[in-house]
Amino acid sequence: MCHQPHVKRAKQVAQYSSKYTPQSSSIGNAIAAKVWIGVSEGQLKGRERELAALLTRLASWRLVSLVGPSGSGRTRLAREAVEQVRARGRREVVWESGAGLDPSVLGGVMVRLRHRLGVRPGRRLRARPLLVLDDWEHLGGAGTDVMAALLEDVPGLTVLRISDRPSWLRGESVHRLLPLRGSAAMDLLAGAAGRWLLADPETSTRAGTLAHRLDGLPGALLDAGRRLRGPADLADVERHPYPSQALAAAERAYARSTRGERRLLSRLAVFEADFDLDAVREVCATAELPAERIPVLMEGIAPFALVPGDPGGDVDPAGRPRTRLTGPMRVVCLRALEAAGERGDLVPRHREWCARLARRAAEQWSRGRQREARALVLRQLPDLQVAMDPRTGPFSRTAEPGVALDTVVHLWFLWVACGRAEEGRTALRRVLRLHQDPVPGRAWWLAGYLDSLCGDGAEAESKLLNGQLAARRDEDERCLGLVEHARGVEELRQGRVREAADAFEAALRILGEAPGFGPGGALCRAALALALVRRDPEAAQELVRPPSGAVGVHDPWAEAWLGHAQAELLRWDQGPLEVAAQEAGRALHSHLSHDDTVGAACTAELAADIAAARGRPALAAELLRSADELRGTQPIATAYCAPVRRRAEAALRLRKRVSRAWATAG
Repeated sequence: MCHQPHVKRAKQVAQYSSKYTPQSSSIGNAIAAKVWIGVSEGQLKGRERELAALLTRLASWRLVSLVGPSGSGRTRLAREAVEQVRARGRREVVWESGAGLDPSVLGGVMVRLRHRLGVRPGRRLRARPLLVLDDWEHLGGAGTDVMAALLEDVPGLTVLRISDRPSWLRGESVHRLLPLRGSAAMDLLAGAAGRWLLADPETSTRAGTLAHRLDGLPGALLDAGRRLRGPADLADVERHPYPSQALAAAERAYARSTRGERRLLSRLAVFEADFDLDAVREVCATAELPAERIPVLMEGIAPFALVPGDPGGDVDPAGRPRTRLTGPMRVVCLRALEAAGERGDLVPRHREWCARLARRAAEQWSRGRQREARALVLRQLPDLQVAMDPRTGPFSRTAEPGVALDTVVHLWFLWVACGRAEEGRTALRRVLRLHQDPVPGRAWWLAGYLDSLCGDGAEAESKLLNGQLAARRDEDERCLGLVEHARGVEELRQGRVREAADAFEAALRILGEAPGFGPGGALCRAALALALVRRDPEAAQELVRPPSGAVGVHDPWAEAWLGHAQAELLRWDQGPLEVAAQEAGRALHSHLSHDDTVGAACTAELAADIAAARGRPALAAELLRSADELRGTQPIATAYCAPVRRRAEAALRLRKRVSRAWATAG
């Protein structure tokens, strides 16, 4: 009875694995149940479903290929499957390794295998034998011919191939072994290294990044874990994460590929993160590698060279799968790309693709699809960072600095609204040093805006003036509105609410309500409401309501600031504090969902002020600490936020004095 839960779970696993086979099998279900009981006691942690599915295939097919990249645990999983088959005692199992074999001796190997399988003239086999062929990839077509001949000559024979790719024979069932995901990969790495790896948040985060770089492949995780004897070894393993045997295996897999596959593999190395089929076609297709051939070649290299993209990003909006090269394979392919002399041609194409991606994300943001835009950019951020950094590849003297500048500018929302102002300012400065053509007004606008957010007001004003002049030169009316908005932000940060209101009103007149590049009308209204909330509450109250009949767009980032303004209106006008707390809570949650640390810190201080007024000092103190953590190295509030901060802190001090007085009186 104690195993009943495991049996129930095993049946679910068998149902899961049935989609890989043409027919269900009662034998497969029984095997799956038995396997789950054994594996649940600690064997092959994280591979329970794969083991059950593999055994179900072996019960239903005559040729099963267990494929995957080197280090994915193919041989270990196959050995466990063989042990389960032997434990049942009804099948003869023969394990044959092809290591060191030459195609010229395969005739004798075939005779020996027939003998080991019990094939005799006039003798009928008593049970279905199982032949496991490991490490036969280097034998090529000759090894495939031997396997096909054995399947034809030996009745009831089942062959389990352990390989990096399918044989493509008719009637083959392919089981592709995928990497471990999430906690399973971390558990394997920490189990080999020791639990110290998860002892503190910083080390745990670095371990998670290392597990991701190792593609969740058990062999690489175990090797890295064994090299991690203590915290001092972590930096060395991060510098050299891939074992030499993994690189050698990737070299062999690359060499065994066809010419077209090698050409595609080397070009895929230009991608730093995940990619889909459309991205590969845009960047890698040439006359020597036509776009129509790429899907077939991708299917051929997928088993040994590609792993699924990050969780939550495995498919693009059109439903196409996202993949990436394994780490060792990318190292090998980068060398091949350099040796072929193609990197100089691919880098500009990759930068153009990144610029198109940034423009698409900016368009999504302006249309209210902000979560989708942020997810797209963060998923491809490694590629975008390389495309914007002149140190990672050769820039030409003509168009490429302009392409990189276009990418940086269209990612304005990532720098401004998602808490990455310092990172954006650094990227923009790098590109502007190489930009020889007249700088567009929008680039000057973004440079000034980022300087303002980073606390450099004098530098911000100089660049915003350049932006205004460039916008007039280029007749870019929208850029003039963006400059006014950025000036209003700086005035508001300095606490000059009258000047800020004037700037935001000018920006709203120019930008209007229609969506477009940069902060839109909704954000201008929210900013203007913040500037008026303490000086003209009635006018501010009108602004927090959507304008009737206007062509507006859903803007969650602007709505977060509007919620902040509504909460502050209720607080300053002695409105219902419960409602004010709800508005502030929603605004804080929205800011955090965008990673807008500036907005989250301001709203946290306002929420602390409201909590103190409601008689909840512990919550108020916690919110103030959170605001300081969100601001990081600059915990001092801006001049606009300072009054709210001072009032919250004064309320907490008063509360403490009253508490001490009551304690003394008592």
